[in-house]
Amino acid sequence: MQTDTSDDSELDAELPSKSARKRAHKALQELGAELMKLSVSQLERIPLREDVLEVVKAGRELRKGARSRQVRHLANRLAQVDDEPVRAALESLRGPTVLDTARLHRAERWRERLLEPGDEAVHDLIAQFPLVDRQQLRALVRAAREERNKQAPPRRFRELLRFVRALDEAAN
Repeated sequence: MQTDTSDDSELDAELPSKSARKRAHKALQELGAELMKLSVSQLERIPLREDVLEVVKAGRELRKGARSRQVRHLANRLAQVDDEPVRAALESLRGPTVLDTARLHRAERWRERLLEPGDEAVHDLIAQFPLVDRQQLRALVRAAREERNKQAPPRRFRELLRFVRALDEAAN
C-alpha cells in the first residue's frame, strides 16, 4: 500500500516550524510580562478583552513561580486575540516618538529666538504661523524677557514654550 506523501508535504509547508511557534509564544510571554508591569490607568488605555484584562490584573499581585505561570497563561490568552492593537497601544505608552521630540526641539529653538533682543523672531514666527494671536504672543515674549532679566522663576518662559508648541501642533 502506497501513501500519498504530496498532501503531507503541503501541510508541513503551511505550518510554522516548532522553533517559530516557540519564538512566537516567547514574544507573547514578553508582551504579557510588560502588560503586568503597567499601572491600572495605563492598562485602561490598552485594548484588551475583559478576560485577558482579569488575567493581567491577577498576575500583577503574584510573585516568582506563580507569576511566571500566570505569564504563560496570559500568553495563551493573548494567542487567541489579535495582539497588534495591544502592541501598538503599548508602544504609544512607552514614550515620545522621534517626531514628538523633533517638535519639542523646534519649539525650544523658537522660544530662544523669541527671547533674543529685537522683534525679528516675532515677525518670522508671525510669517510662519499667520493665524497666531499677535497680541498674546507679544505679551508672552515681553513677560518672559522681563522674567529672565529679573531672574524670576520661569513661569512665563514655560508658558511661551507651551504657546509655541500649540502653534506648531495646530499647523501640523
